[in-house]
Amino acid sequence: MYYETIPSLNDAQKRQQQFRGWSRAKKKAIIKQNFHKLQLLSQCQNMSHSKYKDFDSAQSSSSPQQSSVAKSPSAPLRVGILGGGQLGRMLLQAAANYVVETFVLENDEHCPAAHLCHHFIKGDIKDFETVYNFGKNLDAVTIEIEAVNIEALEKLESEGLKVYPKPSAIKTIKNKIRQKEFYASNQIPSPEFIITENIEALKKNAGFLPAVHKIGEGGYDGKGVQVLRDESKIAKAFDAPSVLEKMVDIQKEIAVIVAMNNKKETAVYPATEMVFNPELNLLDYQISPAELSSTIVEEAKQISLQLVKSFDSPGLFAIEMFVDKNNKVLVNETAPRVHNSGHHTIEANYCSQYDMLWRIMLGYPLGNTEAILPSSIVNLLGEEGYSGPAKYNGLDEVLSMKNIFVHLYGKTQTKPGRKMGHVTIMSADRNDLIEKVNRIKECLKVVS
Repeated sequence: MYYETIPSLNDAQKRQQQFRGWSRAKKKAIIKQNFHKLQLLSQCQNMSHSKYKDFDSAQSSSSPQQSSVAKSPSAPLRVGILGGGQLGRMLLQAAANYVVETFVLENDEHCPAAHLCHHFIKGDIKDFETVYNFGKNLDAVTIEIEAVNIEALEKLESEGLKVYPKPSAIKTIKNKIRQKEFYASNQIPSPEFIITENIEALKKNAGFLPAVHKIGEGGYDGKGVQVLRDESKIAKAFDAPSVLEKMVDIQKEIAVIVAMNNKKETAVYPATEMVFNPELNLLDYQISPAELSSTIVEEAKQISLQLVKSFDSPGLFAIEMFVDKNNKVLVNETAPRVHNSGHHTIEANYCSQYDMLWRIMLGYPLGNTEAILPSSIVNLLGEEGYSGPAKYNGLDEVLSMKNIFVHLYGKTQTKPGRKMGHVTIMSADRNDLIEKVNRIKECLKVVS
């Protein structure tokens, strides 16, 4: 169980002596028989009980106190994850191979990662006090989404908590404007851009079109991006600080994942070739390794290494890049975390991206990034026109295929375009990969 179950009010009352020192919120939960709230707040007969008491007390106190409970030198490291989506879920699946105590902070108690962690705390990852109190008694914290409270992470880091990646890297990357300016100041090749504060500023720069408008902060999974081919599309633009990026004549879109540990040692995964759904702007499928010349592959690798070293932070980074029609490699965006473009590494590489991040956080040697076999992944997205309890039509047919690995994220509700899972395919034959990609896309549908 990821939090303690108190089976009945009578049982709880028998343990009254153990409740001395509990916060008012916990006592109210007992009186009102609100056991769900009690479960989220309590870790009785567990060393982490004091941590949760401090966390709860901070909700009604402007000056949270550090726990006085000392951690045993032989106890496993306590690592927290901000966010409980599918990335957190797969990260926790990899954690099962190590001796580590895991904590998840997420607003949705039914999120994909909730049942896989040792301790689940319901809370807002964007709220300063919540994030600070979540992390202050842990050994390390990482993220599975950039939309977190940076100020809390900065304070935690200043108090000695290890944050992967550093808050400075997250702060730079989570804002598209800062991200692009970082590329420019560190000589990282990237598409030409200008900053627009609002639509009026965009109209004054209409001569820069065709371009892609990216909202400065808050975009995720295809949201916050508008393609503006001409002035007639300006009405779709963002009336907020944004990046206007010159449209690239794309030959291929690729991604390179780079790991860097606390010793500044690095490991690079083979480049993957990504194909996007043009309507949803989400990854549709990918093939690894990317079919490119050795010169372009090496250039992409060196650019990625240069970029990650510029962040000066341990962690895992996914660098999405364009290869234009002139074979020029340009950085599109960076993710400071495990990434959709690395899902295939679970089965297809000796060390998965998830295992690699645990190695970094736990202080182990970096893993082997080489591919076992060429691979592909197909994202399972909610079908258009269906919202409600998820059903997977065609799942039996897909599971009967050879060298197929299905990952369903445990989301009970589907809606159009929602990421519900992915399928990894492995084969030495690239044509076989592509054939199976098309078969899976045709037969496996997420409906309601």
